[in-house]
Amino acid sequence: MPRWSRRIGVALGALAFAAAQASAQAVLSPEQMRELAGQAVLQRQAGLAFDLTGALIARDEGDLDAHLIRSRAARNLGRNDDAVAHARRAWQLAEDETARYAAALAMAQALSSSGRRTAAQLWLRRAVQIAPNEAQKARAAEDFRYVRRQNPWATALRFSVTPRSNINNGSRNETSELFGLPFEFALEGEARALSGVEISTGVSTRYRLVNTDRKRTDLLFGLSHKTYVLSDDAQEIAPEADGSDFATSSVFVGLQEDYALPGGRSRLGWDARLGRTWYGGDPLLSYTRLGLNYRRAAGADGMLSLSLSHEGQTGEGSREDASIWSAQLGYGMALANGNTLSVSTAFITSESDADYLDYTQRAISARYVIAKPVGPAQLEFGLTLSDKQHDRSNLTADERNERSVKASITAALPEMVFYGFIPTITVNAERTHANIDLYETENFGIQLGIRSAF
Repeated sequence: MPRWSRRIGVALGALAFAAAQASAQAVLSPEQMRELAGQAVLQRQAGLAFDLTGALIARDEGDLDAHLIRSRAARNLGRNDDAVAHARRAWQLAEDETARYAAALAMAQALSSSGRRTAAQLWLRRAVQIAPNEAQKARAAEDFRYVRRQNPWATALRFSVTPRSNINNGSRNETSELFGLPFEFALEGEARALSGVEISTGVSTRYRLVNTDRKRTDLLFGLSHKTYVLSDDAQEIAPEADGSDFATSSVFVGLQEDYALPGGRSRLGWDARLGRTWYGGDPLLSYTRLGLNYRRAAGADGMLSLSLSHEGQTGEGSREDASIWSAQLGYGMALANGNTLSVSTAFITSESDADYLDYTQRAISARYVIAKPVGPAQLEFGLTLSDKQHDRSNLTADERNERSVKASITAALPEMVFYGFIPTITVNAERTHANIDLYETENFGIQLGIRSAF
């Protein structure tokens, strides 16, 4: 067919389509046009839906359903800016929970299609919060998980407030035998346990550089800060002390890679970090850390993990350098009742010219999570036993030995969910027995925090 004939055919077809649209708009009621536009979107006729809703909005700019349908149609056409604009207008027009939920989903979908997945996740949290029923809440949560998997950015915010009986890791004793002398020295001030409240904040983020079936490469960044408020009793014991004297801050950047091994049941990874730590507002140390890790599925519901790392610490001021090796072996599994159990063992060795940084430590930990809520709470239990040995101490002619036990119970409260976050309450108890009274400690605390529900 000659080119001019094809052009005439296309022109005639376009005129016929325009005439059909004009006829439809003249004959159909607004309700029928909305129905037709909705069916057009479902039948992948996004252009027709976009044009029909355009006519509806020209007739009534406050047509909520038309804005919702037009947002979806624009997204299917790749007109992401229009999709966002109409979803935002729908949100402004929505007055009841059902309409606001639909508008929040439309906004999340439009933002995700335009590549703004972190913002989309925030809108999906809003959708979860305002969902009219459990089924719609579950749908928004599942959409959140999908967008999170697609998002190269993953950011976690942390905040907790924890009353503690021993914020400075001071001795639980009031006296101690030192230097092998046959009498005891009174422990005063910061040498003794000081009670108070710990306030902890932090943020960690990951940017995925490579994401394939075989390989994942991530750029990492983290920042954290802990400070304290001393109790009245602590201020009486150490009048010159201030909670900020024990504050710690840290920052790090890192890179990690993760590879799928042949067979599809195991992965091998490595990571590298550069970091810096401050104590009491002053630089304490900088460090470099290299690590290897291996994970393998064991059976239908188990996972075996192995990790090895080395950290080189460069002390600031009078703090000595240290070289720290650590290894950990762990196994976790889901039980028949849905509960999960995990156990791990760790070995750490630190070498330094400072006796308190020169030690070996062994630990074994267990964690048990109950799947079904007990009353209003989801419960988790943790237990850690450790043994730490210093070959020398400047406080005695003998070596320094410590044995510690730490237990925790965490209650998450899913019925108090807010924008996909639930409050948690953790009770911690830790006690250390040592052959030197100065290093015998105990610490009890109640931590109030939040975690994501999905």
